[in-house]
Amino acid sequence: MAKGAWCSKHLESLAMLPRPYARLLMRILVVATLALVAGVVVTRLGSVSGSVGRLRGTWGGQNGQGDGGDYKEDGAEDVQTALAFSPHRKPLTSSNEEPDQQFQPRHRAHSADDANGGASRSKRRKKNRGKGERGASHEGGSLPGAGLQQLDISVNEEYHVTGLYRTEDKEAFLPFKFVKKYFDIYGDIKTASGKSVLISGKSVLKDTSANTGPGGLRLSFSHSYGKPFTPPKSYKHTASGQFLNFGGFNVAGRERVLYVDESNVPVSAQWDPKGYHFATQISQYGLQHYSAMVNPKNITSPLWLVEPKAAIDTAGWVAHEGNQVKAVKDDALGQIVLQFCTEVPPIHLTSISGISHRMKKQDGSAARRVPLINYKLTGKAMAITFRVMTNVKRLYTLHYDTTATKTLEVQSESMRYRLVASPGKWQWFARDLQNDLQRAIVYQLRSKDSTKPMRESASSNVKVSHIQAVVLRGCGQIAEMSLRSEAHLEMGGAAVKWIVENQDPKTGGWPTNATRSLKPDLVLKPGWLSAMVQGQAMSLLVRAYYATKDRKYLDSALRATQPFHKLAKDGGVKAVFLNTYTWYEEYPTQPPSFVLNGFIFSLLGLYDVAEAAHTAGVECDAQQLYQDGLKSLRALAMLYDTGAGTIYDLRHVSIPTFPPNRARWDYHVTHINLMTAMSTIDTDPVFTTLRERWLGYMSGHATKHN
Repeated sequence: MAKGAWCSKHLESLAMLPRPYARLLMRILVVATLALVAGVVVTRLGSVSGSVGRLRGTWGGQNGQGDGGDYKEDGAEDVQTALAFSPHRKPLTSSNEEPDQQFQPRHRAHSADDANGGASRSKRRKKNRGKGERGASHEGGSLPGAGLQQLDISVNEEYHVTGLYRTEDKEAFLPFKFVKKYFDIYGDIKTASGKSVLISGKSVLKDTSANTGPGGLRLSFSHSYGKPFTPPKSYKHTASGQFLNFGGFNVAGRERVLYVDESNVPVSAQWDPKGYHFATQISQYGLQHYSAMVNPKNITSPLWLVEPKAAIDTAGWVAHEGNQVKAVKDDALGQIVLQFCTEVPPIHLTSISGISHRMKKQDGSAARRVPLINYKLTGKAMAITFRVMTNVKRLYTLHYDTTATKTLEVQSESMRYRLVASPGKWQWFARDLQNDLQRAIVYQLRSKDSTKPMRESASSNVKVSHIQAVVLRGCGQIAEMSLRSEAHLEMGGAAVKWIVENQDPKTGGWPTNATRSLKPDLVLKPGWLSAMVQGQAMSLLVRAYYATKDRKYLDSALRATQPFHKLAKDGGVKAVFLNTYTWYEEYPTQPPSFVLNGFIFSLLGLYDVAEAAHTAGVECDAQQLYQDGLKSLRALAMLYDTGAGTIYDLRHVSIPTFPPNRARWDYHVTHINLMTAMSTIDTDPVFTTLRERWLGYMSGHATKHN
């Protein structure tokens, strides 16, 4: 009988029943139907939950550098979070530069047997799948969800987490969030479009266009983060060449930078939220631009708004009523310049009236976010304003104003930086609008006591799409104005100028005017000197000398060796390890801390000065200081090797009650980069050996157990 006829027949029978019985029967049918639908939904949800749990739990037997990490329950961040952790588990502690480890590293030694065993297991899985068994890996298709149940997992008998147990092959699955923290690995789950599913940790997924798993998701993780410097075979560290991989840095864009001030150097907020000049940061800013200048990449031609030539076209500049703009000759420069004067004084933060030059995205302003301007103040005040459109479709206004009383002021989408201008004097203006916008956003969020992740997210997500307009206010002249992809010469030059002008003539050093506290109870009060500061500044000064042949830069670098002769307790940067080996302290604490990266940076600075002095035919003490330090590095570098990573310093030696301070992966990468540089200037095999071994640690290749 057809379904339709069957239904019609029984409905007719139902209609013949007395009304009370018919109503009761209808209710029974409705309840039965709802129960059937609910059963189907629950079954489907169980399958989805099992699939997600399996995808996130398939992590294999990874070797990792283990330290407990903070885990904060995020509510319904994803499907598995609700099942991932029991409320009675103990929290993990995070490891930073100053760790107080609750958990020790967990490593498994690699061996040929391991490799063979892994291959055998892979063959067994393929064989089982061939027989119809559902293995741990699925190439496409839907993931099984049946046969999964919650599993209570005891970790070191200290706390519990909740995982999943698959009955069909007696396999257990751990939540990936737990695995990331416990085994100190990095990764994320992303969709085919690249959108994160897990918003925690650092994503290492780059290509999401292929090889995605079922449902368009892929889990990709790595043992470490960071990318070591991989120089060409011809690379050799020299005093006039690029400095390591600094050419790819963006020092001014770092979270620890408060802003770039009116002297065009970064102001640090690393150890003082109010901001201070930190010579290491400024030197790195200069070395970044020098390295990028001698090894240029992706540089576009300038977009000219005022081009230095015989005639200047003012047609692109719109002067509102009462304002003036014209081309005049400047006798000092011997060329035609753009002269402007407006009646509106550049006082109000939100004011944008004046003489404007508008641009479209297709004009090329999208790839050129660095204005380079040769300007002169001819009146009482002047301001240069940029209207920028961002990728989030918000319009921001960046003012550079001689009337500003503060280095930076922010009011909603309007930011005002202080502009320095000496009346009647030609000066250069070079700013990175991308960095200035992001620093201003972070600056505003700092004042609201926002969290660091919030500040980082807000600043990194907002990018300059293109420059819409340039507005001039006040009275002044412009000899040239262009939008560029870089201004390395001018920005690097600003750093060199600051270093020369702020060197202490008595000590030859650059004191840090911020308190530095290191665990357990080591405190450096403002005014302390640092071997790393000295080394980075010397490397920058020497390169400025080679670029300009100006002897004042070499003389400044030669004076910078003075603190290396004095012990830290006497105001210098020198320490002695086990009464035998000379060490140059990044942090001149008592007792010594023996920081590795700062010591090697100081050695590179001494090497650069010695090489430049030799080229110039000048006698100096830098060569002997370098040799003394090199001897110590050859003898002590192995002490910083843990067998799975590196040690940041040796405070656990000088302070027996202090635990080993394991280096974060970014510092580990720095150690590798420094060994790369040292291996090009010294033939001792210790440097190449350590470099290769430390590279292996980043992929989990720990040394063997006994």
